[in-house]
Amino acid sequence: MGMCLLVWVGSQRPLDGVIVEGDAAIRVEDVPADEAVRAHLTSPCIAYVGAYEGCGCGFQSDGLRYEGVDSVAEAVALEEALLPNEREEFHQSQRSRAALHRLVVDAALHGEVELVAFWAGEQAAPLVRVEARDAAWLIDHLVPFVEGTKYLVPARGPATPRP
Repeated sequence: MGMCLLVWVGSQRPLDGVIVEGDAAIRVEDVPADEAVRAHLTSPCIAYVGAYEGCGCGFQSDGLRYEGVDSVAEAVALEEALLPNEREEFHQSQRSRAALHRLVVDAALHGEVELVAFWAGEQAAPLVRVEARDAAWLIDHLVPFVEGTKYLVPARGPATPRP
């Protein structure tokens, strides 16, 4: 995988399988008991999550950020000005972020959800920071993950139907 960003999710229940959002899929794999990243997560179930490219890089729209675009809303507003390959990468990343968002929202029904991101091979390094986030951050930000950061998404009760 070279210098790829890797993303793990900790939850109260197992999260294995493939989740399809539109025509993009994210891959979810259980993490072995001896995986170094487990030292950073307290949840009983830990899974590696890969975006459409197979690694965590596909969750990040780095190219747009380097061009000065700061948010998903701004990228959508500028969509017509994007080159075809930039537009396609943005759409694929958006679909991967949406699928991860759905996974996290569903997992939060059963308790707090932890997410952590590291460059490949660096998951034994100490955490740089811990941040509390609402799951919506995954779909609002072009680059939701910073390496060495652990994100805590609070548990949420089941949605109550509106009268």
